Order: sequence, then C-alpha cells, then structure tokens
Amino acid sequence: MSKISVIIPVYNSEKYISETLDSLIKQTFTDWNAICVDDGSTDSSLKILKQYAKKDKRIQILTQKNLGVIVARNNAIKQSDSEYIYTLDSDDVIAPDCLEKLYSAMIAGRGDVITCRVKFFGGRSEEMKLEKPNKLNMALNNCLVNAALFKKSDFEKSGGYDEKYDKGLEDYDLWLNFVYKLNKKIYRVPEVLFFYRIKEKSESRNASSASEHGKIIDTLYAKYAKMRFYKKLYKLENKIIRFIFRIQKKRVMIFKIPVYRFSKYDTVFSVGAACFVPEVLKILKLRDFSGPFDWMWGSDAVSRLKIVKNRFRNYFNKQDFEYYAENPDNGKAVYKNKRTGIVYNHDFPHGDFDKVYPLVAEKYERRIWRTLEHLDKDKRLLMVYAELKNTGNKDDIIKIMDEINREFGTKHIDLLYVNNNPDMKTGKYTKPKRISEYVIYSEYHYMKYPDEVQAAQDVLGKILKRVVK
Repeated sequence: MSKISVIIPVYNSEKYISETLDSLIKQTFTDWNAICVDDGSTDSSLKILKQYAKKDKRIQILTQKNLGVIVARNNAIKQSDSEYIYTLDSDDVIAPDCLEKLYSAMIAGRGDVITCRVKFFGGRSEEMKLEKPNKLNMALNNCLVNAALFKKSDFEKSGGYDEKYDKGLEDYDLWLNFVYKLNKKIYRVPEVLFFYRIKEKSESRNASSASEHGKIIDTLYAKYAKMRFYKKLYKLENKIIRFIFRIQKKRVMIFKIPVYRFSKYDTVFSVGAACFVPEVLKILKLRDFSGPFDWMWGSDAVSRLKIVKNRFRNYFNKQDFEYYAENPDNGKAVYKNKRTGIVYNHDFPHGDFDKVYPLVAEKYERRIWRTLEHLDKDKRLLMVYAELKNTGNKDDIIKIMDEINREFGTKHIDLLYVNNNPDMKTGKYTKPKRISEYVIYSEYHYMKYPDEVQAAQDVLGKILKRVVK
C-alpha cells in the first residue's frame, strides 16, 4: 500500500500525458502509486499509458467509456487503498519535490488540504494569483487549483465530486464542501510546486461561457449557505472600511482627511525622449496612462516643455509632417514634425500617409486630452525628461517650468530633469536636487544606444524612487 495515490483522469491527452507522467516519476517522494483512468480516449493516450505502466509498476490503468472527469476521479479514488490522495490533470506537471513538500506539511499538521503556489506554462508564464484559502476568500473565489493533497477518509465524508458539476468547477465544489461542511483547514505551501498548462480554447475542458459560469456559481451559493454569509460579511466590511478609511489619489484618507501620501505626486508622465523613460515609469507603477511624448526623439527639453505650456496647440497637425526615414528596429516609417522638430519613430506603418495619419492622430488626440486633464486637475504632478547626450540649458528649463505653472494655475507641476554627463561612469548618477521651485536636477551617463540602455534605465529607476517616495 502506498502513502499517496495520484489520481490522473486521461481523455485524448496524447500531446501532454508523457510530460505529466515524467514529472511524477521524477518525484523525490517515492512512496506513491498513480491511478490513471482512460476516459474513452480516441487517440493514442491509452497506448502511452500502457508503455509507462510497463516501465514503472507504480502506474496503474483503469479504463471506462467516456463518462467525464468527475466519474473518472471518483472511480479512481474508490480503487485507491492509500491514506492520502493527490489529484493531477493529464496536461499539468509538478516540481520534483512537490509530493515530498505537500506530504511533509500534511504530517506536520499544517492543514487538512495541502496546496501550493501555482505558475502558468504553455500559453502564459506568470504565477497564478490566488488569495489565501480561508473561509472568507473561498466564498468569493476558488483559491485553489484542482491539484491538492487530502485524506481519502475526508473525501469519502464529503461524498466525493458532485456529478452535477460536469460543466466545470467540480473541484471548487469539493473544496467548499471541505471548508464549510467538514470544517477542514486549507494550507498553501509557499513555493511554486505545480505548473498549470494554458491551452487553446478549443482544447480546454472548461471553456464554458460567462453565463454558464455564473449559473454554476449561483448553484454553489444555494448549496453552501455559509458562502452567502461570508460574502455579506465581506461587503459589510468593505462598506465600513470605505467609510472610515480609503485610498484615493495615492493618499490614505480617514474620514475624508488625507493622513498619508504614498507618492509625492498624483501623476507622473514622461516628456523625455529616451526610449526607456516610459518603461521605467511602468516598472515603478508610476505610469497610469501613455503620454503624448512616448517613443519619439529629436528635440530638447525646452522644445517639449514649450509644447506643454502651449497646451499642445498645433502639436500634431497633419500639414507639419514630412517623411524622414525608415526605423531599422521595427521597419516602420519615421516622420518628422517640421514645426517642433520632433521625430516619431514607432507609430507610423508604411503606406499612404493620408490613410495612415488619421489612425495615429486619433491615438495622440486621446493621449493629449488625458495629459491636459491631469495638468489641469492634479494638485501635484511630475514630468520626467531624460535623454541621450546633453539636451537642454538649465536656466531656460527653470524659466519655462515657471511659465507652465502659471499657465496651469494653482497646481504644482515639477520637472525631473536628468541630464547627461559624459564624464560620469555608466551606472552612476548624482543625487537629485531641487534647483528651483519646480525643477529637480540630476546627472547620469547615457551616450551609446542601445548598449547603455539597460544601465541608464536602472539608474533612472533609482533616481525616480528617490524623487517620488
């Protein structure tokens, strides 16, 4: 008798089952057996299972006509003589130490259902965002995937997978049963040990419509009264919290009184020409929209700030554009604005300019409108300019920033001006210092594109953190 039975329903999984079984065979915990249920496959899945069963005696095969994953899992678990059950789908994989770490957490008494962190693979590669699997969060969303370790005796007390959920969420139903009816505790091992394959919709068993999904959720709320209780509790807590305490415009408000500001600025956007400036803002989560100066080069800081001061009047007029070159990086057409000297090097596809221009202009019109809205409404706003080589006179920049603040009224608009210093070493920078009421000045080294882009991006990130926090 093995300590753990791994339950694997298999239906037309010839593309993936080998990878799943290979990940199981590589486990550092060896006291397991696998019960693979071929659910009436019409491809070579059964043949592959038999090949693996010959190689490893711990792999057993059950066959049934196509009755679905729920019947397959229930039948396999009935056949198991192990104390513990681990469910695994035939297209997913597990880390080599998955069973060992889940089992260790189980016998240490950390919980009755042991799960882990999950990462996508296949169509996506990021970690799956899952809330802590407590009673409150489980009432709002399924905080587990279908793969978890639990006692067979608890599964039998629950009544097993409910065949009413043959269109999906049968695992959510099981976990709700464990949590609300059996009062079992779920524990998540804080490591990525399970890898969930993202397939095309046509291959996915759970590609149900939003309306079907909603109907299934409604049946779960009807089945588990405590779900409704915890959802009401959550809504009540939120109302109370929102009344007393809220986060608004990057500020903490208590009874509508601002008590703490996460950032010195309500909005940060780029007026810089260097390609990495927007990316740094995005990485630091300072960028909530794409401004009208992204992805362009060819004008100094003062020229750009004059455009801001003039409220972008005539900024994107069609008659001012002329063809300039082809961008070797992406093959797009590069156009220059004769009035401003700005070169747009990422936006225009090749083709008839009369047809291409309106689509690009529409995008810039939206960006300009949002930028002006922030300039007019936000109380504290930071513009960032950083470029290749020396790009502006400090006295001229101080003067135009004074004019911008007068133009936009009582708001406080700062400029972080990061100037190039060719005598500095790559990766170094000077401490940002306020040189006027509205200008913060720093120096760095960025001379060579694209070799020094990453170093310049890292440096700008450090400078911005010092300025905005």
